[in-house]
Amino acid sequence: MPGGAHETLDALAVTAPDAAGATLALHRDAFARAGLDDAWSRVIAMVVQPGVEFDHHQVIDYDAGKARALSAFIEDEPALVFEAHSTDYQTPDNLAQLARDHFAILKVGPGVTFAMRETLWALAAIEREWLGGDDGFIATVLGVMRDEPAHWRDYYAAGAQLDLDLAYSLSDRIRYYWTHPAVQRACADLLARLDASPPPLTLVSQHLPRQYEAVREGRLDLRAGALLQDGTAAAVRPYLHACAA
Repeated sequence: MPGGAHETLDALAVTAPDAAGATLALHRDAFARAGLDDAWSRVIAMVVQPGVEFDHHQVIDYDAGKARALSAFIEDEPALVFEAHSTDYQTPDNLAQLARDHFAILKVGPGVTFAMRETLWALAAIEREWLGGDDGFIATVLGVMRDEPAHWRDYYAAGAQLDLDLAYSLSDRIRYYWTHPAVQRACADLLARLDASPPPLTLVSQHLPRQYEAVREGRLDLRAGALLQDGTAAAVRPYLHACAA
């Protein structure tokens, strides 16, 4: 399911090599029947399930042993690699192992926007402690989500856990609201207030410890936008390292 599983997961089935082979053969034949052999020569990957997924609050980690047969299958197709479905939230070691096992295209989406939301929440906490006031930014974001539920109502169930899911679900349906005008204004105001009155490093250490280290070492400016960019980029760096290893 794109965007994470709706149900709570305990285990996940890996794509069977026979299924991968059947999919590949069907597509190869379809291209040939349509006279698209030249286009087929530009196909570089096929999407499979290597046994990684996430639901609202937990992650199914990659198990190389369970994917060994699938990994071996693609070795007989020298022009192709695998695209791994839903590698969000995998550990750096898991990502590196996926790349070594021929899952060379690592799909990620909510994992990056979750890191952005997490950093914005931390900046909002810094603002509250440093400049006073209430959680206006967070209240604006969650208020827009409740007023316009189209992007999350098929994912989150009503009930006691809804508040938790709206803010913290790994499916990160918040990502569809960042372009909303009211949310954009609230975000711009938050960053502007912190830039106009930079917080003490003790608060940055409390809420954004990785960015605090980077500021102390001179690798990062103490600007709200820079802190936000670095917090978001932290979710991407493991993918860069995994694919460059």
